[in-house]
Amino acid sequence: MTTTARTSTSSPRSRPRADPGKRVTQSQRLSLVELDPRQVVDGVVVASGFKANDVAAVGEMRETCPYCGGLPLQLVLRHGHVIRSHLVCKTCTRCFDATYSDGSSALTIPAGLSID
Repeated sequence: MTTTARTSTSSPRSRPRADPGKRVTQSQRLSLVELDPRQVVDGVVVASGFKANDVAAVGEMRETCPYCGGLPLQLVLRHGHVIRSHLVCKTCTRCFDATYSDGSSALTIPAGLSID
């Protein structure tokens, strides 16, 4: 494996530096894809929506429910009765995946990538 070193001709002071306490991200447009709740959580369909035991959301996301007038979706991570990570609307209980433009899920770890 060959490693190429990059050098810069500019002074380190000539470029503004990012604040180490701030997260620098590139904003990518995500699409919401509605999921069948039976495919993401072990539970049952009831008249008022979908009910499952031991499912806890870990926080509000910037994505909003397209059915409930812009209410923030909640992130549900894979744990216990949760089959796969997804976004859920606490009001209508619909489940969603957030996908990149290439169709891959923003909520899953790509194959071959390890988090040690």
